[in-house]
Amino acid sequence: MAVILLVDIDCFFAQAEQLKRAELRGRPVIVGGDVTDRSVVASASYEARARGVKTAMPISLASRICPEAAFLRGDFALYAELSEKMREACQRHTPLVEMMSLDEAYLDVTGCERHYAQARGRATGTAWALEAACGVQEDILHDTGLRVSVGAASNRTVAKVASDLAKPGGILHVWPGREAGLLSPLAVKELPGVGPKTAARLARYNLRTVGELARLPERMLVELFGSGGEYLHAAARGRGSTEVTPEAGLPKSISRETTFQQDTCDRREIAATLSHLLQRATRQLREEGLLASTVTLRLRYSDFQTVSMSRTLRNPTDHDDELYGVLMELLPRLYSRRVAVRLVGAGLSGLTPTGRQMLLFGEEGYQRRTRLYRSMDAVRRRFGFSSLASSREVELLGR
Repeated sequence: MAVILLVDIDCFFAQAEQLKRAELRGRPVIVGGDVTDRSVVASASYEARARGVKTAMPISLASRICPEAAFLRGDFALYAELSEKMREACQRHTPLVEMMSLDEAYLDVTGCERHYAQARGRATGTAWALEAACGVQEDILHDTGLRVSVGAASNRTVAKVASDLAKPGGILHVWPGREAGLLSPLAVKELPGVGPKTAARLARYNLRTVGELARLPERMLVELFGSGGEYLHAAARGRGSTEVTPEAGLPKSISRETTFQQDTCDRREIAATLSHLLQRATRQLREEGLLASTVTLRLRYSDFQTVSMSRTLRNPTDHDDELYGVLMELLPRLYSRRVAVRLVGAGLSGLTPTGRQMLLFGEEGYQRRTRLYRSMDAVRRRFGFSSLASSREVELLGR
């Protein structure tokens, strides 16, 4: 029987800020922007959540609900560092660790029963999966200071639900054969992959709990939801995939976006902001040891119409100047309305660790730029990203 763990850091960004600054511990903390920013809540501590603050809530609304909270824009270098420490702690228990995001990872500890029984001095038995979850939780706390919730089950679907139910800072082990019983009374929205639209559609058929969904034959669900009906049929009965692929932890895309303090028609401001966003994205690209072949520009107008445009390069790269040049080619083509812009974003995809074709002419210059960007990354890693500005980003220094 497979044993899958889902490890999830509780309120990651907010907890990281409380860990870094002792004066924030026990206080409501909201990460996502200053009180005056037109952004949304990226993370809220449990103290803030107790007052009604939720993730993705506009900062302006969160400030009215919880005015006493500490509002922070976030330290993403710190979050990346803590996430890597979490991954390393998990990998001490099994090489099969799949990072789903900065704060969430699947572990396959199948076959480790003898190891945990000997390490803990306990007899072997089904409860060894709980010992594994305790060991992972303790190691992450020791290495990072972060509290995590852990779900242990026979497949990924139930492990994810168990992790959510274990919050905050708990462990829930679902014994084999009891998966359907755990899920039955839960609302259908608690199943991974069931969003608001799917839940609303199921409600139209008077299907509001997982148990009600489980009673429907697979054929009927496939007729209603296509191939998604097969997943719903299996998930409602507590079945799911057991595959954990470490390589899947590499990002498929890297993007950064921001909402302007005030809607703007100033193309210079838009171009400078895109330079800043792209440099943050390319820094992560290089840290991951990846190259990007596709650049995407995203705009949201003040009337909330959102548009995007992409272009694929002939050769993948991790150089700011090449990728930013593509963004500047896309900008006049995409920004075609006489309407102010509310949000801009830069995205990199088509990521690969290899595949660059060496230049017949100009390779020496390319390598010099590579060394330049590595040096810039080193400075920012030591002194903070804003310690160094380049390209059009310089125009934002006064802001």
